[in-house]
Amino acid sequence: MTDADRAAPRPPTRSVVLELIRAAGPISRIELAAATALTPASMTTVVRELIRDGLVTEVGQGTPTRGKPRTLLEARPDARYAVGVLLGFGSTSYVAVNLWGEVVAERDGAGAGNDPPATVVRRVADDVRRLVVELDVDPAIVTGAGVVVPGPIDSVRGTAVQLPAERPWSDFGLRAALSEATGLPVVMENDATAAAVGEYYSRATRGESTFATIHMGVGIGAGIVIGGEPLRGASANAGEIGHLSVDFDGPLCHCGNRGCLELVAAPFAVELAYAQRTGRSLAWSEIVSGALTAGDADAVAVLTRAADALGVAITGLVNLLDVGLVVLTGDGFGAAADFFATRAQESVDRAFFARRTHPVRVTVSAHPSRAAALGGAALALRSALAG
Repeated sequence: MTDADRAAPRPPTRSVVLELIRAAGPISRIELAAATALTPASMTTVVRELIRDGLVTEVGQGTPTRGKPRTLLEARPDARYAVGVLLGFGSTSYVAVNLWGEVVAERDGAGAGNDPPATVVRRVADDVRRLVVELDVDPAIVTGAGVVVPGPIDSVRGTAVQLPAERPWSDFGLRAALSEATGLPVVMENDATAAAVGEYYSRATRGESTFATIHMGVGIGAGIVIGGEPLRGASANAGEIGHLSVDFDGPLCHCGNRGCLELVAAPFAVELAYAQRTGRSLAWSEIVSGALTAGDADAVAVLTRAADALGVAITGLVNLLDVGLVVLTGDGFGAAADFFATRAQESVDRAFFARRTHPVRVTVSAHPSRAAALGGAALALRSALAG
């Protein structure tokens, strides 16, 4: 292969064409060709394969062009399904989605806790099987599962580096074990990136294809989508915004850095800050309630510090990537999501370097608790349909 061959852009695969149809449909072959590097003839071939495989159907005709009406295409929602699994410390969320990205079934289960990895896999596999039964469809069109875990991950070995009891999980091939236990192909992703994919795949970003999500669970991570594709980095661990230093003289983090965002803005950090300030221990939800509804000045102070630290980090992120949308998602934000979004918006409005060229919108996910699981399912679908 020559250097020119390596530099030449690859033509879109049928999975890319299917994604265009899914996202923009009903759409004509001519419009698809115009949106890709494929010729109309090549696009016709790809579409013929998608129709043959039952993934796409013709749904009528559009506005005539030069006297000839255009046949419109649409993805068949019931053609394929996939399962997404968000494996957390305290709980596990499951969703099943169809080809349109619609959630058609969901359930919750126990988290990893301190159980041995093999025990967790057996439990997750049982829950996945129950969810598939609930779908009441031919199991052959359930294409796979996406397992989502707190980052970082080892994408080569398929291990979850930072689930509880780090050493057993770091040495455990979660992806392969779950595939064997469920009988399904399994893909693996970190929670922040999966949440970004989930927001995009469910059309929650309203056509915005370059954006970032901030996912807060136990920790904080960023998911980044550029032109509709997730940015993963060299080891699939891009977006660890929680380990961006916001206080050079701050406490030492387990990652080796000082004053990491997580040590200021994550729920556990806010609980610690409140206890140090008042001598009283309150849970995250109680601090949020105290700040937003009960007029607790100490709760307001620690929550504001956390939100402002996140705002500084988000401003740095949008300055670096020039995105136009940031979505806050994940169960960790809880009732404080709007408060965090408002403070972050103020920071971005004040300090985004390119603000005279375009605005940046900071918003809250419509479905923060299931975006990451939905993204896992979407990634499983994309993997199965790639070609």
